Amino acid sequence: MMSRYYFIINPVNKTKANSLEIEIHSFFSNRKDDYQISFSNNSIHLKKLTIDAVKQNVDIIIACGGDGTISEIGQVLINTKIKLGIIPIGSGNGISGHFKIPNNFSKALEIIVKGSSKKMDVGKVDNRYFFSNIGFGIEVEFIRHYVQSNIHGLFGYMVSFFRSLFSYKSSFFQIKVENKNISIRPYILMISNTNKQGYGISLSPNAKTNDGILNLIYLKKSNIFNLFYLIILVLLRFSIKKKSNVKYMELREFKITSKNNYINLQIDGEFVFSPKNELVVSVIPDAINVLC
Repeated sequence: MMSRYYFIINPVNKTKANSLEIEIHSFFSNRKDDYQISFSNNSIHLKKLTIDAVKQNVDIIIACGGDGTISEIGQVLINTKIKLGIIPIGSGNGISGHFKIPNNFSKALEIIVKGSSKKMDVGKVDNRYFFSNIGFGIEVEFIRHYVQSNIHGLFGYMVSFFRSLFSYKSSFFQIKVENKNISIRPYILMISNTNKQGYGISLSPNAKTNDGILNLIYLKKSNIFNLFYLIILVLLRFSIKKKSNVKYMELREFKITSKNNYINLQIDGEFVFSPKNELVVSVIPDAINVLC
C-alpha cells in the first residue's frame, strides 16, 4: 500500500537542509510512494505547514530539524492517527538521540519508510505540550543566551553556557505534588520525558517515553566549583543521581509556583515567558506515534 509522506524542513542550517532535500528526491526516485517537501520560514509557518499537511490526510509527517522543530510539529499531531517521522538536522537533537535515530539521512529515511512506530508519552505545561524536557533553572538562562547569540552548534552551546554561569540569578519555586509542598531555590530544575537532552548529554538516563512518568531533576543552589564538577561528570557519562545536592523525583502531575509575578522557562530548547506565576505540569500517556 502506497503511503503519503510530508517532509517539513527547518532550514536553520541551509547546507544540511539543501543536502537533505537532494537526498529525499534521490531516495524516493525509485519508489511509488507520494511525498511532498516544504521549507518553513519560522515557528508560526512551521505550525501552519503542519496543519495544512493534516488537512491533506497524509499518513506521515516528518520533522526535519532539531527538538524545537519536532516540538512545534508535534503540537498539532497529539492524539491524531498521523505518525511522526524525524530526520535530525538540528544542534543538540535530544529527541532523535533518545529514539536512536541516526544523523545519516539515508538511514533515517529507511526507518521512516519501514513504518515501525512506538507510542510516546508527551508532557504538558499549562496549555502547551513538550516532548523532551522543560526547565526553570540555569538552563533557561542558557537557552536565552543561545537564542540571542545566533551562534549555532556545539560552539554556540559552550559560549551560551559560560555566559549563563555569570548572569543567572536563581529564583524561589514551590512544587506542589498532591498534598505535599516542596520549596526550592534551584540551580537546575528540569522536567524530562526523554533520556537525552542534546549532544548525547543526559541528566535523566533512566527516563522512558512509554511509562506515563516525568522525571524531575533539580540541583540545589551551590557554588560554581561544585556545578563544574557535576557538569564534568555528566559530560563523561557518569551518573550524578546519588550526589547529595541533586534530587530526582518521578511524577505524573504537579503544580509549580514562582515567588515572582511571572515564570521564565524553556520548552524543548525554546525560551518561553509566562506572564503568570503558577503552572501545571502533567504527562499524557501514548499521545503520539513516533517512527523509530
